[in-house]
Amino acid sequence: MNYNFNDALKAKDSGNFLSPGIKNATFKGVELGKVTSQKNGNTYKTLSLKLDIEGYGEYTQNFFEPESSERTEGQYGPNASQLDHFLIIVREILEAVNPKIIEDIDSGKEELTGTFNKVVNTVKDLTDPFVGKVQVQVKLIPQNNGFASMPSYPARIDRNGNLAISTRIIGHNLTLTPRELKQIEASKNAKPTNMASKVDVKDTLEEMDKNIDAEEDDLPF
Repeated sequence: MNYNFNDALKAKDSGNFLSPGIKNATFKGVELGKVTSQKNGNTYKTLSLKLDIEGYGEYTQNFFEPESSERTEGQYGPNASQLDHFLIIVREILEAVNPKIIEDIDSGKEELTGTFNKVVNTVKDLTDPFVGKVQVQVKLIPQNNGFASMPSYPARIDRNGNLAISTRIIGHNLTLTPRELKQIEASKNAKPTNMASKVDVKDTLEEMDKNIDAEEDDLPF
């Protein structure tokens, strides 16, 4: 056997493992993105949130364009719709980057309405001045595919039928809910994922329909 170390010398690290939990990060911007499903070949629009996570590096979280605004009925009342979740995601991003943006929208100084493309591009314009300048915290939760990512279902409908926040996925001084802590603990004892059957990116939209649909986070699920 002839030993040639040329290939070994050119080899690169596979990258750091992104563990679940609350991480410090630098905001690196928002842009309109696209993701192609390996399962069906369809392309889906996304809001791409870019971060530099401490101890990990560059990270992009894709939040998919909502396909429905329907609120389904759950055991504890109405569940937040895909649109509801997306609106809360946008609100949390803006508030984490600079709370004054929320104040300007509320007072009418800034407008955040229109199509998905227009909303994402407006979010980009509003947050571009803060790229690389703002430190935030992000929440990473274990997913069915064995990786950790930011939750896509941060909204809920309260007892009065109003849209409310179920969990903060980006911001400052974040905390884990009892449900999220259980998910992280369960992942520590989980068996390795068979990547041949990993969850398709489009399944994220289905996950967005899962919602904590009551006042407390520690309800039985």
